[in-house]
This record gives sequence, C-alpha cells and structure tokens, in this order.
Amino acid sequence: MKKVLCLMAALTLALSSLGCKKIQARMEIKAANEAYQKEDYAGALPHYKAARAIDPSFADLDRLVGYSEIGLYVPDDKSAKNEAHADAAIQELNNYLKKRPEDRIARDALINMYLNANRTSQAIDYFRNYLVAHPADLEAVKSVATLYAKQGDFNESLNWYQKITLLDSKNPEAFYIFGVVCYEKVAKNPPADVAQKMDIINRGKEALQRAVDMKPDYSEAMVYLSLLWRQQALVDTLTDPVKAQADVAQAVVLRDKAIQIFAARKAAAAKKS
Repeated sequence: MKKVLCLMAALTLALSSLGCKKIQARMEIKAANEAYQKEDYAGALPHYKAARAIDPSFADLDRLVGYSEIGLYVPDDKSAKNEAHADAAIQELNNYLKKRPEDRIARDALINMYLNANRTSQAIDYFRNYLVAHPADLEAVKSVATLYAKQGDFNESLNWYQKITLLDSKNPEAFYIFGVVCYEKVAKNPPADVAQKMDIINRGKEALQRAVDMKPDYSEAMVYLSLLWRQQALVDTLTDPVKAQADVAQAVVLRDKAIQIFAARKAAAAKKS
C-alpha cells in the first residue's frame, strides 16, 4: 500500500511539474506576443526561444521564432549579423514546415525571405524537394517556374511553365501564360539561333491556340497569338517573303478579332451600367 502511495505521489508531482512548465511557457509566449505586436522583434525573440526551451511541444514556436528573425532582417544589409538573421529565419521556417507542410502563409514567408536575401537557388531547391512528395501541387510548380524566370534561366522556366499546362490542362489561362512567356522571350531576348527562336514561337503559338480553342472569346490570348505570328514573319522574311506576308495576314485577322471582342465587351458593360 505504501509503495502504491509513493508511486501516486511521484506521478502527481510529475504532472504538477509538467503543468508548471506549460504555464511558464505560456507566460513567455504571452510576453513574446506583446512585444511582437509592437514590432519589437528583438524583444519577442528571446521570449519565444525561452518558451520553446521550456516546452518544445508547441509546434508554432518554430514559426514564431522564424517570423521574429525575419522582422530583424534588413534587406540589402550584407553584414554578418544581418545574414545570421536570414540564416536563422530560413532554418526555423524549414523546421516548422517539415511539421506543417500545408501552412501556405509560412511557406510564402520563407520564400520571401529567400528572395529578400537574394537566395533564389535555395528557394528553388526548397520547392523541388517539396515537390518530390507533392508532385501535383500546382502552386509549388508555379513558384518554381517564376523563380527560374527570376534567376534568368529561361529554358528551365519554360519547362516548368509547361508542367503547369499539364497539371492544369483544363484551364485556358495556363496555356495563355505559357504563350506569353514564349512571346516575351522571342521579342525581348531572342536566342541567336534561328531554329531555337522558331521552336519557342511554335510552342507559344500552340499553347495560345489551345487557350483560344478552349475559350473562343479569349481576346487576350488572341493578341499574343497575333504577336507571335508577327515574330514568325520576321524570321520568314529572311528566307521566304511570301510566307512572311501570309504570317502578317494571319496576325491581322487575329488582332481584328480581338478588337471586335474587346469592343463587344465594352458595349455590353456600358449597356449594363
């Protein structure tokens, strides 16, 4: 009987100690939250860390520590102290997202941290690793496409924009965006090789035509399709002027059709108002 009572007393003491730790941790979190709300990130950070040391079971503390480190980071400051805040924020948010991968807000904060700290390659690595386990996450694929574009790697960017059309194959906007990316490349920074330029033009035209086929009044897609026909005309002028004239004629047909759709929309809106 005495042994049982001793065990019960020990259990009660342990539970009491556990309860005290929970209370202490919550007090630290309360103090941290008050400082954080005042944008006093330097004041909030030690309280969040103290709460985590007392009771690591609060999963959100990794996120809150990471957010505080983000608050302390100053863009374009390359000092070792400032870079340490970026390193800490990235590590904390990565740890948190391993536990809560569905938290899109935290993921956006992490990506913004990567970008603000000029660590685009790390952002790409994060998403590529994430996509191994979540290959159908459309938003993640879009992010990779955008990040490669930001990095200036057009070929990889285009490949990922094409993945978007495969994942979102019933959405005409996915094909529209792919076509726009193709036009931006050939119009503003075309490859020196004519065959490569024509390949991009044809891929863009195919995507935009797909968008129009899916949505016959997609005037925005028609405009860019028209522009790509004109880009093709510039290429064909070098070898086949007659074909180039046919390209321009096709561009004009698409442009005029887009203008008609725009005008009809404007008239409908005016009538409705």
